[in-house]
Amino acid sequence: MTIIEKLRKGINNPQKAFSAVSYTLLSMVGKNDYRRFIVLSRSRTGSNLLISLLNSHPHIAAEGEIFGKLNGKNYKTVLAKAFSKQPYYIKIKAKGFKIFYYHPQDNNSCGVWEELQSMSDLYVIHLKRKNILRTLLSRKVAGIQDVWSVRSDQPSSARRKEISVSFTVDELRKGFKQTIEWEKDGDSKFQNHPLLSVSYEDLANDLSNTFRKVTKFLGVQFAEPKTRLKKQNTGTLREMIRNYDELKSAFADTEWAPFFEE
Repeated sequence: MTIIEKLRKGINNPQKAFSAVSYTLLSMVGKNDYRRFIVLSRSRTGSNLLISLLNSHPHIAAEGEIFGKLNGKNYKTVLAKAFSKQPYYIKIKAKGFKIFYYHPQDNNSCGVWEELQSMSDLYVIHLKRKNILRTLLSRKVAGIQDVWSVRSDQPSSARRKEISVSFTVDELRKGFKQTIEWEKDGDSKFQNHPLLSVSYEDLANDLSNTFRKVTKFLGVQFAEPKTRLKKQNTGTLREMIRNYDELKSAFADTEWAPFFEE
């Protein structure tokens, strides 16, 4: 979008238009010597949490799913904007975005993955969730409720009550295998890049020390992380999965058995 287009679009909101144009102009003479990074993951692994923590740092800028769907846009344009020059006054030292293994959902073969792999200076934070059952449960609940994040400052009326769901054995088996395949493929794609593996469980149980590793990886000084997001599903697996005992028994003698331990 050109400066003129931004001005036209901002006629009804002059202050927003002024800020957008000012940012664009200052970016033209800005700097791009920051550390570029991606948060590589799948849905429901705590990626919203990690992005919010990164953005709480004064020298880190992290965007969301900019490659979720291209909607006809050229991936090169989207990528160039994500890693564009930053105004000097912002003092950004690390900038990136999150991308899921299956992005862009409307054009997965567009070339963005090859482009990212070719960036030798790209840092990769590979976010995983150790308990994949929790991932699949969270994905199913979020899909039913159409609620993907909850903030602590939201009124209680805006939050959805916890619900229970059920799975088939085949559904879970496919979900477990697919997630593991995605994770292995992600590690393989970026094996020649600086790569840091982070788990949702580490963020949830040891936030400060885990975030310290992330900031060190990104080359910025540690700052205590903050977020307004809160955990969505607080119930136990047995409480939230109606046929939990049946599934636990079905997977008892498999490599997936640990996922059913509370």
